[in-house]
Amino acid sequence: MKILFKNISSLVTIKANGKKKLSGSEMGEISEIRDAALLFDEKILWLGKTTEIADIIGSEKPEKIIDLKNKTVIPGFVDSHTHIVFAGNRSNEFARRLRGATYEEIAKEGGGILTTVRATREATIEELVRNAELIAKNAIAHGTTTMEIKSGYGLSIDAEIKQLRAIKKLAENLPLRIVPTFLGAHDFPPEYKDKKDEYVDLICNEMIPRVAEEKLAVYVDAFVDKGYYTLEQAEKIFNTALNYGFKIRVHADELANVEAASLAAKFNAISADHLLFVSENGIEKLKKSGTIATLLPGTAYFIRMPYAPARKMIDNGLAVALATDCNPGSSFTENMQMILSLAVINMKMTAEEALTAATLNGAASLEMSEICGSIEVGKMADFSVLNINSYTDLFYHFGINHVAEVWIEGKKVHSI
Repeated sequence: MKILFKNISSLVTIKANGKKKLSGSEMGEISEIRDAALLFDEKILWLGKTTEIADIIGSEKPEKIIDLKNKTVIPGFVDSHTHIVFAGNRSNEFARRLRGATYEEIAKEGGGILTTVRATREATIEELVRNAELIAKNAIAHGTTTMEIKSGYGLSIDAEIKQLRAIKKLAENLPLRIVPTFLGAHDFPPEYKDKKDEYVDLICNEMIPRVAEEKLAVYVDAFVDKGYYTLEQAEKIFNTALNYGFKIRVHADELANVEAASLAAKFNAISADHLLFVSENGIEKLKKSGTIATLLPGTAYFIRMPYAPARKMIDNGLAVALATDCNPGSSFTENMQMILSLAVINMKMTAEEALTAATLNGAASLEMSEICGSIEVGKMADFSVLNINSYTDLFYHFGINHVAEVWIEGKKVHSI
């Protein structure tokens, strides 16, 4: 069905002009059309000014015309780093952190990621899918149309495969576009606490081949940081992943600078994520490799850590993406609007840079920017209709949900 929107107060296109991502100062050039019109079926067919629609109506004959006066239309958010398939609850650990315990202290006691591992191992696929569906539907309601989801709460062959199958089932159940990532190297399971290299061998010799055989993931990720995976261990995992045809993503330099960003660059990782403690050397190497810096301000907020140096990265010409890191322990939010607010206030990004980071560059970090992430002719009709006159109100009036409707591939999947 061809649908025409007219009288759109503000149409934010994030026009890429054929580029897969926008870097440095380009991120501030969002391409806004005032009093706009938009024609689409499952893909974007035409866009322009409302004053130009007479000829479009005559030639294209849209079956429905919708007036969006006083509304803003933006590309659907691409949440390119999440962990929403899990079981259990860690609100008690959060309360402990409020009383002064650190994330690392809780992890050393057997809490943190391992708390969720125990619950996830005991859960059925059906339970994992039901829990994740609630989160995913709420993400859609806040404007997300594409989402990456990682495993990493199983840390055994069977439990990791169970998580990845749950992610696959979730993609079948929802209109949300979902990209799966294998994160068997999220932490070390308790049974391998004193034989970590043996667990790395298990990942390389059994887990990655099994994931490849069942075609359950697109990417392989590893948590390369102080107290987690070393550069040497991660290098072994990434070499194996590449041999099996996977692309690389990296949890990098979140808790300390261990030069994980440089490792990501060495492997031409599609995305290096977190980067709270990234070095200047790491930034330079990410720029040279073309790796996207995916920043997760919800995590810094939630665990009271310093924010990633977004301003320095953008000023040095990096392509920056934004994502929620939605997970039960260190950033329990699926609301990308909240992430945008944190980015502009606490990471000194402009509104325009934040929108680019949450849409086109997020799509680029999933190698999907040729089909989504911006509103351009030929791309999928993925967008949100907002109850505001200008995109700047998205940042100015914070803490509420501005989304009126969400459309994915030309179908309305959410409305209020």
